[in-house]
Amino acid sequence: MTKNRLPIPPDQEPAIAARGEALFQERQDVNFRRIDRFFALLMGIQWAAAVVTALVLSPYAWAGKTSTVHIHVYLAVLGGAVLSSLPVALALLRPGRLSTRMVIAGAQMLWSALLIHLTGGRVETHFHVFGSLAFLAFYRDWKVLVPATLVVAADHLVRQIFWPESVYGIVNPEWWRFVEHAFWVVFEDVFLVISCLSGVKEMRSLALQQARIEHTHRLEKEMEIAARIQTSILPPARDIPGLEMATVMRPASEVGGDYYDVIPTPDGCWLGIGDVSGHGLPAGMIMLQAQSALEALITQNPGAAPSDVLCGLNRVMFENVRSRMKGREHMTLSLIRYHRDGTFTVAGAHEEIILCRASGECSTLPVTGTWIGGRPDISAVTEERRYALAAGDTMILYSDGLTEARDASGAAFGPERVTAIVQQSMGDPVEVIRDRLLQEVTRWSSGPLADDVTLLVIRQLPPAAGQVRDHAA
Repeated sequence: MTKNRLPIPPDQEPAIAARGEALFQERQDVNFRRIDRFFALLMGIQWAAAVVTALVLSPYAWAGKTSTVHIHVYLAVLGGAVLSSLPVALALLRPGRLSTRMVIAGAQMLWSALLIHLTGGRVETHFHVFGSLAFLAFYRDWKVLVPATLVVAADHLVRQIFWPESVYGIVNPEWWRFVEHAFWVVFEDVFLVISCLSGVKEMRSLALQQARIEHTHRLEKEMEIAARIQTSILPPARDIPGLEMATVMRPASEVGGDYYDVIPTPDGCWLGIGDVSGHGLPAGMIMLQAQSALEALITQNPGAAPSDVLCGLNRVMFENVRSRMKGREHMTLSLIRYHRDGTFTVAGAHEEIILCRASGECSTLPVTGTWIGGRPDISAVTEERRYALAAGDTMILYSDGLTEARDASGAAFGPERVTAIVQQSMGDPVEVIRDRLLQEVTRWSSGPLADDVTLLVIRQLPPAAGQVRDHAA
């Protein structure tokens, strides 16, 4: 089987999109939980940093010669504990939730406010605000920036009104100082929001790509299984009295459901050729069911009429596919009962049979009927046609992968070309005709064959020729 990137059928795109969305949600949840744990650790680090800062900058308060522990130390120890406890608890107990992210965002910005206060409103400490916003953007969720920005704005506004030196380091800041700080926070928010949206888009794109890769790998695996099914049930080379045959099945890159079989009988054989709708493993499984059921029916009654065998097969396939598997697949099938004297009976519905007489005159034999598995009873629309082969006559059975192969311009190979090649090769052995047809259709195709090619070249031998082995490729 040719290894090519398998096209994805349009009807499978919704399933791929759903799988991509599931992968995106899964990865996003993993990221949320990871950043929650990061902030839980950061809360502890900030708590320790706040205590150290308070101890270094203002460990004591003095009233004359009397000293006491500075309120900043208590604020760092107790206030830090209050700020860190809830977000840490939520990060550990309710990771990945939106409410946890929102609480962490608010608490993180309150940590910025506390550190700014402990350092007396130093401008350098204000950079903690911008660093915190950047850390929050790790969530790739722009919504967490909203409570963070509101907390920063509210903190600066309230403290500018009631305690400006704790946030700006001066007693009488300009009235617009709050607006200036808020502007720079919003300025950073704009770029962080863009970054979050871009990150989410990238995550979703990667998830969809992963879903496509998974789907393609699954298809490739199914195709490998289907190809093994398809080739494993091919009939072995047979000694058929009165016939010389050359057979081949050439799987395409996208395995379909081509089927053929040769079942010997004491006075001739049964020939079957068909195609299951669809591709891949489902088609292969249905083809396997059809082959097993057909051989069982013929083995049970080798002398049955082809129409009776087809109707029995249809009942089995309809029950299995429609009732049990809940599928909608069906199968085209032409069934031929051949007798050693050259007479044969055809029933079913597949591609028309090409018959070239020993004289060189060629014609097509119509096959009438309906699909197998499409309805519970096909007896009313199944009929038989009888024909006869004379010595040297050659019959071509094929799947649509042969006649519908297209060149670069989109033109089909067509049954007319098949007929012309057979006419030109009537004096050659059947295996030569088979190989020539394969070579010509391969040369005609603009790329790898899009569908399986199944081909049976059958020639009636003179009565004295006896048995000639089937030349299966």
